[in-house]
Amino acid sequence: MFKAVIIDDEKKTRDFIESIIENNFPNIVVYDKASSVIEGIKSIEENQPNIVFLDIEMQDGSGFDVLDAIPEKKFNFIFITAYNQYAVRAFKYSAIDYLLKPIDIDEFNFAVEKMIKNPISLTAQSDNFLVLKENIQSSIPLKLAIPSTNGFEYIKICEIIRFEADGRYTHLFLLCGRKITISKSLGEFNDLIIEKFFYRPHKSHIINLQHVKMFNKKEGGYIVMEDNSQVAISRNKREEFLQIMSGFNS
Repeated sequence: MFKAVIIDDEKKTRDFIESIIENNFPNIVVYDKASSVIEGIKSIEENQPNIVFLDIEMQDGSGFDVLDAIPEKKFNFIFITAYNQYAVRAFKYSAIDYLLKPIDIDEFNFAVEKMIKNPISLTAQSDNFLVLKENIQSSIPLKLAIPSTNGFEYIKICEIIRFEADGRYTHLFLLCGRKITISKSLGEFNDLIIEKFFYRPHKSHIINLQHVKMFNKKEGGYIVMEDNSQVAISRNKREEFLQIMSGFNS
């Protein structure tokens, strides 16, 4: 049995989350609902929940304030947010579970089921939270959380040269010459693309524009990266790519 605490300053949201849980998750019991940062901290300390549903923006502070006040986070958490597209991207870069307001029931159920069936370690979750705070405070995300055998590895965005598709896997190439293979398709990284720095010149590649060395017109055209790797570019992307690079370098 899982104990849950809901922290949100909107009563209708608290009640809605509770009703979804009651109707879909008989193995989760909502022990408490809190309407502020102060109440939320107290509720977590008193109830010792396994799962916390946590609003980002509240009248007396944020969900970050709640987590910062709990030194040992012995629970999994899912953020509830009405944040904009940039902030959502920061969540994705940091591998933090979140739900957008207004809450979609199917998305809620998927997030909770994933947490129950495939929970990440509490240590990894705390580390991901620290990366999230760093990413969300910057004008662009600074690090990407990559799942590894022992948890997560945090890669600086500026050190990524390119992503390359390999069926259900994606290869990540770094400036240091390292290659990391991730069990995600390239399409799953589409939402992580920062238009200012990343570009998808071909269905099998996403490149970091900061590390483009040259464009070679020979053999139909291809892009050369700083590590001298050659990246294919689709015929219908060439003009767009050259325009982007022209503006990127100006």
